[in-house]
Amino acid sequence: MKQNFIIEGWQINANSAPSKVETGEQLQNQNYWVHCDRSSNEFEQWLKELGLDESIIESLLATDTRPRFQQIDKHRFFLILRGVNLNPGKEPDDMLTVRLLYTPERVVTCSLQRLRAIEAVSTQMQTGKGPETLEYLVLEILNQLNSKIESVIEPIEQFIDSQDNDSFNSNEIAEISVQNRKLLRLNRFLKPQVYALASLCKNKVTTFHEYEVDLANQLDTLSRIVDTIDFYIAQIDVINNRISQLHSEIMNRNTYLLSIIAGIFLPLGFLTGLFGINIGGMPGVENPNAFYLFCGILTGIGVFALVLFRRWKFL
Repeated sequence: MKQNFIIEGWQINANSAPSKVETGEQLQNQNYWVHCDRSSNEFEQWLKELGLDESIIESLLATDTRPRFQQIDKHRFFLILRGVNLNPGKEPDDMLTVRLLYTPERVVTCSLQRLRAIEAVSTQMQTGKGPETLEYLVLEILNQLNSKIESVIEPIEQFIDSQDNDSFNSNEIAEISVQNRKLLRLNRFLKPQVYALASLCKNKVTTFHEYEVDLANQLDTLSRIVDTIDFYIAQIDVINNRISQLHSEIMNRNTYLLSIIAGIFLPLGFLTGLFGINIGGMPGVENPNAFYLFCGILTGIGVFALVLFRRWKFL
């Protein structure tokens, strides 16, 4: 009878092409991989039938957990990993959780939403080019998770590398902020994921002895991704500082120009205010040419102020 909680299931055999695993009878076999719907009650019941510890079952079914590694014994372990969300209408940095339980007999993974890394491994199985052992299956899942993360980071890198100009419009500033938030959210889960893979390499599961180099390569790849994210977060900080500096320079320049204008018009304003009072005894009241003479004096004072500011290198 077909098990509804199984999303993908494959019997792995080094001597033949992988075959589908769908029924309860097939789950009695060994050397298979099943990817399951974590929300299914049937999945929880099946885990209990496997005789797993209650803590492992709770971890497999937990709603929200950070990446971590837990060794059950010398031959079995449990991994919580994160992958980018490439589903339509979703943000890649809204990372999805995939749980992985490894035993020498089977690999069980589960998630709530579609995960492109898992689908990529399943596609390999369908074409007969998938991993030939459970250990290589775990390595390929790690490889696909890293590959999808790199595909998300690459356009962010290209965008940040293009921001080397000395002027930024409002759209560019908004996009820089968006990319910064994406990198920070990716970093939030990828750093613990590095520690989880490092623990897997360090604890040396017996059946992974001959795959230590491959595990180390996946750890190095993820560490490089995290280092790249850290670098671009720091570069965005530099860009933001540059934007703040440019804004400050513009404000200072505008304030300086306004101060120069005020300095030029200060004596002119004083004289026009003084001669604008309407009281007796004002010079030139009876002279019909007094207005033109006064305008000439104001013009001369303005020109003198401009020459003086230039000599003092204020302009």
